[in-house]
Order: sequence, then C-alpha cells, then structure tokens
Amino acid sequence: MVHRARIIGLICAAVLVSAGSLAGSTIPGAHASDEPIKVGAPIPITGPFASDGFVMEKAEKLAIEDINARGGLLGRQIEMIVYDIGDLTPDKLQAAALNLVEQEEVHVLINGYGGMGPDIPAFCPYDVPYLHVDGPEYVIDLAEQMGCKNIYMFIDTAANYGGITFRQLTQMGHEFSSNKLAIIQGPFDWEIEMTNGAVAAAEELGWEVVLREQVDFGISEWGPILSKLHEAQPAVIYSEFLDPAGVNALVDQFNTDPVKGSLLYVGYTGAVPAFNEVVSRGIADGVLGMTPSAHMPDEKGDAFVKRWREAYDEDPAIGIAAEIYDQVMFWATAVEKVGSVDDYDAIHEELRTMTYDGITGKLTINDRHHVTSTDEAAPAQILQVQNSELVTLMIGSNVIADFMKPDWYD
Repeated sequence: MVHRARIIGLICAAVLVSAGSLAGSTIPGAHASDEPIKVGAPIPITGPFASDGFVMEKAEKLAIEDINARGGLLGRQIEMIVYDIGDLTPDKLQAAALNLVEQEEVHVLINGYGGMGPDIPAFCPYDVPYLHVDGPEYVIDLAEQMGCKNIYMFIDTAANYGGITFRQLTQMGHEFSSNKLAIIQGPFDWEIEMTNGAVAAAEELGWEVVLREQVDFGISEWGPILSKLHEAQPAVIYSEFLDPAGVNALVDQFNTDPVKGSLLYVGYTGAVPAFNEVVSRGIADGVLGMTPSAHMPDEKGDAFVKRWREAYDEDPAIGIAAEIYDQVMFWATAVEKVGSVDDYDAIHEELRTMTYDGITGKLTINDRHHVTSTDEAAPAQILQVQNSELVTLMIGSNVIADFMKPDWYD
C-alpha cells in the first residue's frame, strides 16, 4: 500500500517499461487442453501485510481446490502461482507483472489488496484480468486515467465505506455521550479516504470533529495521543490505521488508560488476523472494527465456513477470506460462460455484465469497474470484540447481534 505521492512519478516510467516488455514477450494464447490453467496470485507473503497475505493465499488455494475437485475449469485443472509482493512497493508490483504475466503466462491475476496504486500501472498494460479489493477511489481514478480495461475491484470505495460505517455505528443500538468525534488515521489513501468519508457522514448527522491525528507506521507509544483524547472527550474514537502492531499497541495502552464515555473503533485492522493478539489476551473487549465485506450468514456462508474449517482446522478470517474466494469463483464463472480461458475480449465482457451470487452477496461490476456496496452486495460489516471473540454486530443496515457496552465506558 503506497501513498499516491510515491506513485505518480513512477506511472509513466512503469507503463513504458511494461509496454516495452510486451513488445518482446509472449502473452497467453492457445494452450494444449491438458495443460493447467494458471492463476497468478501477487500477494504479500512477507512484510507488514503478511497477516492478510497468508489468508489471501489460503482463500485462493481453497477456491482453486474446490474447482479442481469438480473436474476443473473447461476440463482443465487450475494451478496457482504465488508471487510475494512484500511491502507493496512499485518495484515489487512491476516484478510481479513480469514474472506472472510474461514469464509464467498466467490467465488471471487475483489478490486482496495489491498496493492500492502501484498495482494499476503494473498490471494495466495486459489483457489478463486483474481482480482485487484495493478500496481507495484513487485506484479507480488512476485506472480510468490510464485507460485500463482489465482491472476490477470487488468492493466499494473507501470513501463510501467510511460514510457507511460511521452511519452503522450510530445505528447499532448505543446511546452516545455526545456528538463529538475524534479521528486517527494513517498516511495512505485507504486510511485517508475512509476517515474523510466518516467525517462527511458525521457532519451531515450533526457531529463535531474535535480531534484529528495522522500517525505513521511503526508507532508504539500512544501516550501523547491518549492525552489529547482525554482532553477532547469524544464519544467516538474513529481510527483507520493499517499497521496491526501499531493498532495493537493502541488497544493495549487504551486498556490501561481508557477514555471514559468513548467508543474505540479501529476500522479494518479489527478484522485482520494479527489483531487476534490483543483479542486473545482479553484486553480488547468492547473495541469495534469493520470489514468491507465478508461471507453472509446464510446457507452458502455457513458452507464456506465449514469447508474452511475442514481444510485449515480454523475459522476463516472475517472479510478477506470470503472476498478472495468469491473473486476466483466470479472469474471462473465468466470463463465457463465464454468457453475459453484466453478469449480476453469475451471474458472482460462477461466480467463487466454478469451477476454472481456468491458468499459475499450478489456481485455485479458497475461502470467504474467496482462493486457498489448494498445490503445484498459486499455490505460493510461492523464487528465488536466480546468476551475475547470477534462478533459481527451489523451487516449493511441490519443489526444481527447486540452491542456490548465496554467495561471502560462508565
């Protein structure tokens, strides 16, 4: 995940490099029917996002195993090829494109988030579909500016989710101590757009932003910000900061010096596996989080959870596991309809127009090449830690579990 200031200066060079490489490379074409179909997985196996990356790998592998178990795709088995994109920098994404598309000749690229910016110039020059859940509207804007026809985002934009989640917080059944809001955000586009969306929704509802702090990855001492929070006395502390270690430190220190009358919301980081470090220690009870989408509490969602438990002897991480699984199935359904894995014009037409009834809802790609969040499609889910377990409180506008007032509140 790279801030746009680090991306803009690299886009032109990246496109030129990719275009030059394309001129002398072999792009996927006709393959013998007994050769495997290749799915490229550019995911962060090392670095600060590895906690999510391991889930991405497991989810993609599980979907592929399920397709292969029922005879494969178009009668061919699917092979997954993983490329570690580490800390999601432009050089890692360019290397992923060269390795996966030009050397391995994959037929599709599927990940969770792939840089939230540098993945666009890396994968845009190819016909191969690229499916992701980056989130920032900046990614959509960049893909449109570059004329990308092969890139699809399977969630809504961060700004929209920011507004949705703040409204959800006001609808979950809690009576707030005031209409004061404090914002803590990281430096990257997802974090900035999420908090901007939350602020816009809060102001529409008559709330007042009394504190806004930007923090950098690696922060471990939250004392100065906690002092400001105690002085501001907000009813909601809305944090969107994608550094799990930093968020865990915040929760740990907040637990010993809580702001009474305040709810602590830690955004998407509350859904990543690394957050379980504070959940399992029993110090995060009452803390709120979110995920952009996750498996629905229905028959298909239950079957997915059962399948995941059988495969990995654990519950799936809320959110990213189901999102990746659905992306693989969405693409495979389009390929089945077309009857070819490398008729890219026809495959892109299917991806743009079809509706897939998946475990995260009824997914359709809109005119800007992403999913619009509704109660039926990729709905934001509000989570809360209760008794050392992560509980889903809301799915879209629907309350499905009771809010628990934190012990620190009164």
